[in-house]
Amino acid sequence: MGDHYDTAYMEDVYEKERGGDGLRASAAGADDNHSATTALLMAAEALLPLAREGKLERDVWLVHLTGEEFPADSLGARAIAQQLVEGRLAFTSEDGEPRDVSDVRVVGVYVLDMIGHNADGDRDIFQIAPGEGAASARLALRAHRACRRWNRQARAWNEADDRKEAGRAKRMPDGEKPPPVFAHLPLTGEVRVEWEPKSALYNTDGQAFSDVGVPVVLFMENYDINRTGYHDTHDTMANIDLDYCAAMTAITIEAVADAACAKDV
Repeated sequence: MGDHYDTAYMEDVYEKERGGDGLRASAAGADDNHSATTALLMAAEALLPLAREGKLERDVWLVHLTGEEFPADSLGARAIAQQLVEGRLAFTSEDGEPRDVSDVRVVGVYVLDMIGHNADGDRDIFQIAPGEGAASARLALRAHRACRRWNRQARAWNEADDRKEAGRAKRMPDGEKPPPVFAHLPLTGEVRVEWEPKSALYNTDGQAFSDVGVPVVLFMENYDINRTGYHDTHDTMANIDLDYCAAMTAITIEAVADAACAKDV
């Protein structure tokens, strides 16, 4: 399960035609991609008890990739992919010593990129974008089923006394306090195969894994690169939809846990 924790430079600060002065200043990155980084932190809380109880059939790595944004061009993902192919993957342990993991076989990767903004047009939709091959398609099927399970539970949970009258989450521009209680949001997860024009896999770290034959699925919002809040000064909490982000977070964690606990993937 991976994200990227670098942020893009703000195009409205850099590009002269948008009033910029050529400065490559990093965006706040609330959606791109701190929304996904938050999901990985939440995943640890769900996966650690499963590990302690011996329910995991395989290890789960929570990997914060860097160098995804231009001009780095998925530098972190490509480095890992190259080391996997060359059989020399290694990490540095907390004590500073190298740890050889070159014998690890990766059965699947779920990449999260921008999961916090509900599109103003086609709302309540996100993309499940598999890479090349049957194994990626099977991971996408697990993601689809996770979405269906979430939707069933969301409707049931919304019947609880504290949710019955709740509506959509309110955006909280300053991010200093949580919004009032909101309803759990059912979502439509669209499986967009790699040749589907609306698949964004090609523009993410997911493509680097697909290129070397690692089964991969991208979780991403139904994004619009022309909207305000994408790679600009407005990528802040003012454009984050917490009901949408919470639903996507839950669905991705469910998909990862399901794949990790399954006998066969």
